[in-house]
Amino acid sequence: MTTNNKINSMEYPVAPWKIPSQVALMVGTGMIMSGCASVRTSDNMTDSTLANKLIQKLDERDKLISDLQHRVQQLESKTTASTPVNKPPNPPATVAQANPPEKTAGNQAQNQPPPAQKKPETTQKKGPSAAGSFDVDEDAAQRALERTLVQTGALLLPFGQAEIQPFVTYLRTEAKQPFLFANNNNLQVSNAAIRKNEFDMGANLLVGLPFDSQAELRIPYQVINQSVVTNNGSSSNESNHTVNSLGDIGVGLAKTVVHEKGWIPDLIARLTWDTASGHISSNNIAMGGGFNDFIASLTALKRQDPLAFTGRLSYQRSLKKNGIEPGDQIGLTVGATLAASPQTSLSIGLQQTYAQETKINNIKVQGSDNVSSVFTVGASSTIGHHLFFSVSGGIGLTQSAPDYFFNITIPFRFDVPYKVIGNKL
Repeated sequence: MTTNNKINSMEYPVAPWKIPSQVALMVGTGMIMSGCASVRTSDNMTDSTLANKLIQKLDERDKLISDLQHRVQQLESKTTASTPVNKPPNPPATVAQANPPEKTAGNQAQNQPPPAQKKPETTQKKGPSAAGSFDVDEDAAQRALERTLVQTGALLLPFGQAEIQPFVTYLRTEAKQPFLFANNNNLQVSNAAIRKNEFDMGANLLVGLPFDSQAELRIPYQVINQSVVTNNGSSSNESNHTVNSLGDIGVGLAKTVVHEKGWIPDLIARLTWDTASGHISSNNIAMGGGFNDFIASLTALKRQDPLAFTGRLSYQRSLKKNGIEPGDQIGLTVGATLAASPQTSLSIGLQQTYAQETKINNIKVQGSDNVSSVFTVGASSTIGHHLFFSVSGGIGLTQSAPDYFFNITIPFRFDVPYKVIGNKL
């Protein structure tokens, strides 16, 4: 009995049903403690990570705001002529500024940001310009362009204004023209070499009328030096003469029939009468032609400031005089004018005239038809409040055209006094 009790006590020091409960209690307690510790550690790590990320995002936002403020200051300094003042960048917004508290009626006016200052207008007077630059006055450029167009007939004067245009033109012509001569009682045709220096001076008067119309008057005076060399087969003769006289006075009326709209240009209709005030001298030198010429024309103007494109189509009919009837003429002119600077405009153009054959006693003179083509350039500039200065020149491209010409015009504009009776002139 004793031996069996010792053996039993050595093999089972504790009751077998108590060992599992103690172990389970110890293991469960350890697992609970370790779980709490892990939960606290993960919570602490999550809070720290979120705080770091939030601080990082705020720093990135502050940096972006600072860069944008710096760029805005650079753009404002470029748009103003005055020297920009270096202002310190605004301090970066804080978390409190990012999420401001709700405003109340008492502190709403204090928390409201000040109104933004209005940027200066570009038309305000600027500081001194840098070397090599100038301030462009758009109105002055428009005046130079507008006055050039008035001078060329592509624009009419407004009602109540007038312009007088003194001018001087020099033309040089070297051409060959057919002439008839008698040889053994037979009429023969030969060519005469004609060299002509022509000075055409005078003035144009333009007066603006109501209803978009304009009255025009041209008074020319001519001085011509002409040398003619003829060869009748057996001998040659040369004659040299200088004459001066009043040229053909021109009277005209122009009216704007269509105003520019979209792709449609301005259209000006014009009717001109060149009187026969000029004459043919005793030396057979035509002082202006000496024929009554009627010219109808239509001028188109399309503006793309600072450019203006012009075109003119004309038809001339001359009345018979002393059995001579000059051929009808069709003219075509195209050009472009550029407002190159505040007070100056430049122009370029091409003039072409197609003349039909001349008739003598209703018989056509063979070879009298011709095509005259001239390439022109010009420059105009304002020299005062009312004065304008224009220079132009041209080179002949065909045999019947002048070899070259040079023109100077000084237009002077003034107001025309008129009285108003009630609401009518």
